[in-house]
Amino acid sequence: MNTRVPVTLGLCALTFSCQSGSATPTAAPPPASAGRFEVALPGSGVDLGGVLYRPEIPSGVRPAILVLHGWATAGTNGASLVEPRARRYSEEGKVALALSMRGWPPSRGRDDCGLLQPDDVAEAVRWLAALPGVDAARVALVGFSQGGQVSLVAGTRGVPLRAIVAYYPVTDVARWKITTTNPDIPNYVQEVCEPGGTGPRSPLANAAAIAPPVLLVHGDLDTRVPTEQSLLLHDSLAALGKRTSLLLVPGAQHGFTAEQEAVARPVVDEFLAAQLR
Repeated sequence: MNTRVPVTLGLCALTFSCQSGSATPTAAPPPASAGRFEVALPGSGVDLGGVLYRPEIPSGVRPAILVLHGWATAGTNGASLVEPRARRYSEEGKVALALSMRGWPPSRGRDDCGLLQPDDVAEAVRWLAALPGVDAARVALVGFSQGGQVSLVAGTRGVPLRAIVAYYPVTDVARWKITTTNPDIPNYVQEVCEPGGTGPRSPLANAAAIAPPVLLVHGDLDTRVPTEQSLLLHDSLAALGKRTSLLLVPGAQHGFTAEQEAVARPVVDEFLAAQLR
């Protein structure tokens, strides 16, 4: 099954209110406690850090969502960029982990444009699924920009994932280099993304191996990561008989305003609710 969902809306500014985490990963929290915890967990050969939220009513087993940020300047606490989203999911009754990808504190290592970062995320999914109170059969990924790209590639790693939501992801790294309007991206691709090849980093090249249902969310005026990046992957997944949906947001560029996210949110929430029930 594959669907495209058009929407129309106005514009206004969006600022995510982010809380900074510790620069050094701390010990994992008591396994069944409710609340907010700065956590350390193993990646694929690197230490990862993030913020774990548990619902205020921790009894029983619950679905879990791992949230990934996009590219940010060096030294930015990656988890803090998506912590508000993780907190909201927790308030809705889910266990939620805002994770810093390798290359952004409190995680270690260097940004590698989605080469080994998906392996880190696969390990983080296993860690999250193994926590007491988490239903290991109901775990989802939500990623933004590079986090969306990494989430999609992580969906090829064989870990038990019920769903992936990817906001404005890169899906073909080589094509991105020549179609983006951002003047800094071609150098980034050459220096960071091309060593080791763009194919392993590109969800489009690995579409046949993406197992979970996918929802792609993209602005139709995005030129930093052109809209066609999601269109190409959606069409490829559909041709392969995969479960894929695409939400195009008219007037939206890379990153959404509050009004644009207000329209995207119910579509994303409905998709996650259907997959995690």
